[in-house]
Amino acid sequence: MVGRSTRQVLLLLLAATAWSCDRGERPWACTAFAAAGLSVTVTNAATGQPMCDASVTASEGAYSERLFDGACSFAGAVERPGTYVVRAEREGFVPKEVRDVQVVMGGGPCPHVQQVQLAIALASGH
Repeated sequence: MVGRSTRQVLLLLLAATAWSCDRGERPWACTAFAAAGLSVTVTNAATGQPMCDASVTASEGAYSERLFDGACSFAGAVERPGTYVVRAEREGFVPKEVRDVQVVMGGGPCPHVQQVQLAIALASGH
C-alpha cells in the first residue's frame, strides 16, 4: 500500500515529467550515488610498488578526514568540493603532502564532484 506522502511524491514526479515532455525536453532522472572527489594511489618511490597499507588524509582548514582504502586506492572528499592538503604516510617512509588539490563540483542536471586522481610516491626514511 502506498502512503499519502509517497503518492504525492510520485504525482509530483509524473507532473514534472509530463511538463518537460510538453516543452519538447527529454525527461531525466539522477542516479543515486555519491562521488569521491579524491582518488589517491601511494607507491614506494624506489620500487614503484603500490603501498596498500599507507595512511592517507585530506584536510581543508579545520576539516580533516582519513581516506578509505579500496583495492589499494584511497578515496574521500565524497561530494565535498574544496581545496585540500593530501598527506600520505607509512612507517619507515618520509611522509609527503600535496597542497592546493582542488575538488570542484561538476555541472549539469545531476551534479557530482569531479574526481581528482593523485599519485604519491614515498621515499624510504632509512
